[in-house]
Amino acid sequence: MTFPPARLQEHPRERPDVGPGVLTVALFAVAAFGVLGLALWFGGGTPRPAIEGLPAPDVVTMVGLPAVRLLHDVCAVATVGTLLVSLWAPAEQAGRIARSAGPWALGWAASAALTEVLTLSDFLALPVPETLSSGVLPTFVFHIPQGQAFTLVGLLALVIAAGAYLPLGTGARAGLTGLGVLAVLPPAYVGHSASAADHNLAVSSLMLHIAAVTLWVGGLYGLVTRLRGPVAAVRRFSALALCCFTAAGFSGLVNAWIRVGDPTQLWQSRYGLLVLAKIAALAALGWFGWRHRRRTIVALSSGGGSRPFLRLATGEIGVMAATLGLAVALSRTAPPEASGGVGHQHELLGYVLAPFTPGGLLTVIRPDPIVLFAVVGAAVAYLVRVRRLAGGWPAGRTVAWLIGSLVLLYGLAGGVAAYGPAVFSGHAAQYALVGTAGPALLALGAPLSLRLAVVSRPLSHPLTALGLYAAPYLLLYLTGCFDLAQSSLAVRLVAQAVVVVTGTLFFAVALGVDPLPRAIGVSIRVRTLLGAAAVQVWIALLLFTGPPQGAGWYALLDLPWAPERAGDQRFGALLGPGISLAVIIVLLALLLGRSRAARRRLADQKGG
Repeated sequence: MTFPPARLQEHPRERPDVGPGVLTVALFAVAAFGVLGLALWFGGGTPRPAIEGLPAPDVVTMVGLPAVRLLHDVCAVATVGTLLVSLWAPAEQAGRIARSAGPWALGWAASAALTEVLTLSDFLALPVPETLSSGVLPTFVFHIPQGQAFTLVGLLALVIAAGAYLPLGTGARAGLTGLGVLAVLPPAYVGHSASAADHNLAVSSLMLHIAAVTLWVGGLYGLVTRLRGPVAAVRRFSALALCCFTAAGFSGLVNAWIRVGDPTQLWQSRYGLLVLAKIAALAALGWFGWRHRRRTIVALSSGGGSRPFLRLATGEIGVMAATLGLAVALSRTAPPEASGGVGHQHELLGYVLAPFTPGGLLTVIRPDPIVLFAVVGAAVAYLVRVRRLAGGWPAGRTVAWLIGSLVLLYGLAGGVAAYGPAVFSGHAAQYALVGTAGPALLALGAPLSLRLAVVSRPLSHPLTALGLYAAPYLLLYLTGCFDLAQSSLAVRLVAQAVVVVTGTLFFAVALGVDPLPRAIGVSIRVRTLLGAAAVQVWIALLLFTGPPQGAGWYALLDLPWAPERAGDQRFGALLGPGISLAVIIVLLALLLGRSRAARRRLADQKGG
């Protein structure tokens, strides 16, 4: 596959190297598959002689499964990276670059289908022809989590392939890129980390790790083969790469700690040695990034040409490719045996939870890597923006944003996050914090003024914002989604992200700290906040008088120390909406006080 090089706008006299796409892909393949073979041999994942009398997959499966899985990952990375750099390309090139992601997405879908067949062959310990003739494949595809995951990936990849050929605008291409990032996550959710000692933490860290690596590796690949290093795009990617490096390193260490357990296993087991090799590769990639920031980006900015950047980036892609091969081999290597077992509640919750005590709300924590990275990253981004203003930014806004970030951290990773899936009142308190209190404080921090977010005109309508604020609670408590959100880590994370985003949007519209695309009077803002109060009253009445929520989930959980469920739901009906109502009342008072102060200033100016 060849890639037509983009024109070097900054240096029109500089001729790009011949065939950069072919050379880069060749380097990628040699490094990735070479390291994959070596790591499989070292970790014990290569084919072994079959034991007489026992079923075993054939050599095609033993060799083909890791190879196809690596091909699957490469296609995913190239698809997402190509779509990503299309967002940075000039308008006349963006559509062509996005279309070039189509073949990669088709390869992604095809490799997902092959992975399903080979994975089933590996599960059944049967050669591929016998696996296909067994009649088990439909059951595996539609009813077994591993099969369902790759079926979903294949379908999403086909959607991305179709979308890549459409004449999409920047927003639609950004959505397609985001869909690509989501499409790499299902295998992580059902992979080996799902059986780790703390599988919620292991799965979250692995999903964050894979998403960061996909954007990082894919973005650099697209930058080198499609844009050929324009300085504006390189600067954008450099900021993204730093975030991805931090996320990949942090989440990778968390996942390795869970999987390895005893630190001595890092050098006493083959799995641990492969982990150390991956850490060394990450350190090497950190050096590449440092070198780019110190040398090649400076050369680009000063008119020194893109050749130094492209040469160093091509070597970096080789190391990244080798790391992808190492990661696939690591997934085929058995980790050290963990000591101890897991109890009934551990298997359902995904972690060990001590009996509830009021003090446990302060001492028990559930540090989710995705949550930590998102909230801390947003706080850091806010502080960086404020610092660039060089004064003039109200300190109260910064304080509000930071306190809101702390509220979200506690609500998403503190005691209420730990007990929320097991105790309804904990869930109610959690949603009051992450859906109302935290977002209100974030909105008081004026993130739109710092360009940390953008609100379109349709979303800035008060009725739209109020509807989005109420919608998650309607879905949770009226459609039966509550059980799913309590029992599934992925659904729970999505639901929590939705209430944070919709809550922040609502309070940004209702409070008017930020300038919006439409003018909204104080009386309308007051009525909008009163509408939110009515939503919370409705939630309280529904929970207090309505049917039990999560009865099936709590029956399966069967915690011996759990409170009486009906009484706990009534307590939660008062606790969660009560917290939210208190916050809304304070905001109403703040809004009315600010309005009176503005009228007095206007009257003073007229009188003067």
